[in-house]
Amino acid sequence: MIYAALTGITRRVMKDLLSSRVRTLELRSPNNFVAMLNIQPGERIFLTETSAPDVTTGTSGLIARVNGTQIITHRTVQSTDDYYEERESQAARVQLQLVGIGRVRSAASSSSEAGLPLRLEVDEVRYCDAR
Repeated sequence: MIYAALTGITRRVMKDLLSSRVRTLELRSPNNFVAMLNIQPGERIFLTETSAPDVTTGTSGLIARVNGTQIITHRTVQSTDDYYEERESQAARVQLQLVGIGRVRSAASSSSEAGLPLRLEVDEVRYCDAR
């Protein structure tokens, strides 16, 4: 199957998803944020600890179903008597439910193009298929 990929996910988050089966993430990195913009609840995605440029054939990770998404805006204000600065940033919150373990077969599209999510062809790994 071809899945959008979330890359650079920390080992602690991956372990939490494996143990609790459901986890909500807040994604701030641009490549992961872009990947979540076109994902709908019910779709499946691939998560890996590996950064996007380093994903190759054989990279392992988790396959998860998206239960819900939300785009949020953070506003930060800093000021003194001399200046006032206001910054906004957006993040995507996504609730994931573990489906299984996967391994990359091939990259379906490159993440080198700005604004396009990394899409990977991923095989679900079953315990009896382990190599």
